[in-house]
Amino acid sequence: MPTYTQIAWQGAMAMLMGLLIGLERQHAQRGDEALFAGVRTFPIIVLSGYLSGLLTRAGFTWVLPVALAGTCAIGVAGYVAKAGGPHKGATSEFVVVLAFIFGALTALGFLIPAATFAVVTTLLLSIKAPLHHLAERLREDELYAILKFGIVSVIVLPLLPNRPYGPFQVLNPRLIWWMVVLISAVSMIGYVLMRLFGARQGVAVTGVLGGIASSTAVTFGLAQEAREAADPLARYFALGIVIASTIMFFRILLLAFVIEPGLAHALILPMALPVVIGAGVALFLWKQKGAEQEALLQVKNPMELGSAIKLGLFFAAVLFISRAAFHYFGSTGVYAAGALSGLADVDAFTISAARMAQQGVVAQGTAGSAILLAGAMNTLVKGGMAAFLGGRALRRVTLPIFAALALAAIVASIAAAYS
Repeated sequence: MPTYTQIAWQGAMAMLMGLLIGLERQHAQRGDEALFAGVRTFPIIVLSGYLSGLLTRAGFTWVLPVALAGTCAIGVAGYVAKAGGPHKGATSEFVVVLAFIFGALTALGFLIPAATFAVVTTLLLSIKAPLHHLAERLREDELYAILKFGIVSVIVLPLLPNRPYGPFQVLNPRLIWWMVVLISAVSMIGYVLMRLFGARQGVAVTGVLGGIASSTAVTFGLAQEAREAADPLARYFALGIVIASTIMFFRILLLAFVIEPGLAHALILPMALPVVIGAGVALFLWKQKGAEQEALLQVKNPMELGSAIKLGLFFAAVLFISRAAFHYFGSTGVYAAGALSGLADVDAFTISAARMAQQGVVAQGTAGSAILLAGAMNTLVKGGMAAFLGGRALRRVTLPIFAALALAAIVASIAAAYS
């Protein structure tokens, strides 16, 4: 059993979950609709679930199922009472049951999952209008695209073997297909966001969210969409790609800080150069006018299985070429390793170099310089990817931008080496 302090803390968190959901439900109430449960009722429901969970942990195992059944009965009664009126939705009634479960999970030791699901539930409730708008505009081919993404990610991925094959033992089927899933997810997220918020806002959010996971995936996905869009919209796709590529440097800094804080502090000043350039370019692209051209956005369905297979083959080729070059031409030190690793991935080399700096195998300046060199090479790869896949319009926008970003990263690498 938890201590009295833990019970008080968990109970307060449970009340906050209920208050959050209740505020949203009461705020969303229509003027002519009777309020089923609001800002007072939901905290009480969550607290009821929490107390039921505590009693279950104390040995009264019958309390939780009986209380849950009673909560379900209240939800059913509430729906029956309003079924004859004009508003027949059952959202609030279902959320009442969920609120009770959140409270029970908190008592059973799952505070973080309960709080996370409570926030996600409130978010879904609060974006009712955009979701309905999206559902109304969803075409049949777009629904099939979502189902295809489910096949690619949920069905295919777990079935693939998780071990290396082929020359140099570098081709891992699950790793390769995971990159396919990641790129496809970025494309789907970008597609949905652009349908919801328009070209500029949708692509910008895609760049931020996707850049946290993989700026390469963002570049690949948005470049393919740019090829199918009207030429005047190229700068919008360039905006998302630049944002993601800039966030890559923050991700590198975070990884270095987790492993070796001293290395991270040494990287801050040199890394400021590419970050400032990337942020400045992104701000310039964002402020460019042309909202009337957003109506021209006609992006091709991003989830074709043929395209997904091509993505997997491309990623496998990059992995193989970088490993083969490293094998046949040898390593002239950590710099060569960083340059070659940057062709495919920056995170793995960042972790490796930071660990070597932590263990004293290499100096912090050498490790930091090599990491920034890997970032410069990865920036060049993404610039070439955007130019090759994105078509002429995107190429005109991105080539000078990525040349400047790569040059800034190289200068930062040299500065880090002499720091």
